[in-house]
Amino acid sequence: MSRKSPRNFWIKGLRVLAVLLATVLTFAALAAAQSVPFPTYSPGENTNATTGPTYSQPLPNPWVVSDGAIITPVGAQVYLGITTRAKAIALNPNTSTHTAAVLQMGAPQAVTIFNTQTGAILQTYSAPYLSSGKTKSDSDGSAAGITYTPDGLHLLFSQDGNSGSGSYVTVASVDPHSGLITSTGGANPLPVQVSVPIDVNSQNYLTNVTCFPNSPGGTTGSINIPCGQTYSIVSDDTFTSYPMGIAISPDGKTAYAVLDVNDTLAKINLTASTPTEGAQIRVGNVPHSVVI
Repeated sequence: MSRKSPRNFWIKGLRVLAVLLATVLTFAALAAAQSVPFPTYSPGENTNATTGPTYSQPLPNPWVVSDGAIITPVGAQVYLGITTRAKAIALNPNTSTHTAAVLQMGAPQAVTIFNTQTGAILQTYSAPYLSSGKTKSDSDGSAAGITYTPDGLHLLFSQDGNSGSGSYVTVASVDPHSGLITSTGGANPLPVQVSVPIDVNSQNYLTNVTCFPNSPGGTTGSINIPCGQTYSIVSDDTFTSYPMGIAISPDGKTAYAVLDVNDTLAKINLTASTPTEGAQIRVGNVPHSVVI
């Protein structure tokens, strides 16, 4: 039999001691880290916080989203208010104005104009009901659909009619120097709410849907939607085609708007004295966007 060298026991003992020491140091480090309470942030920009989270650099005002995640946004932050959902954005091609437009839902306005360099809000805008002779403003936005004409002189945006006003694509004039929406009617026919109504028959059933006897309806979980009708009509008596994406031809003469409920792409002649909805092209079910 061979005897084990005392040196081997000595080396193994050092290894065990090293492991124990590393474990103790690890626990000590964890204890020290946990002894400092993690800062509590409220959702949004925390302007009262003394310091922000450290990633590439400390942020003086950390931003926190609703699930508690801390974000490090790049650039200037544009505050649009708490009663809104920003759905789409368009940059003014007239770059000298340094402006952009945001399409909003659930806000006191349909569109917000802001400065792209500073993030400052320059204008909040809702379309007057010029096409229907009403005097109040329409603050409805849509889930998508906002764009400038190539020359930057007009802004087009979709309005879904959830306030019961009907659905429109609005064409508004834009000041070439300030980038603000300027026209209010009068001698200039713009802005114009181009009506893009839902395609239903006298019984309020969609003309693009064929229902056979005993065709099953749909449901939201709480509301039954008969075959051939829509949630908006059944639930809140809103007759909307849900206009969404908008694209403009390179020459700026024609706009194409997606009508989600109608399953169509609507053509709008922008050279007319008063633009109106033209021919509709049948496309696939519930279209969302269009690109030229």
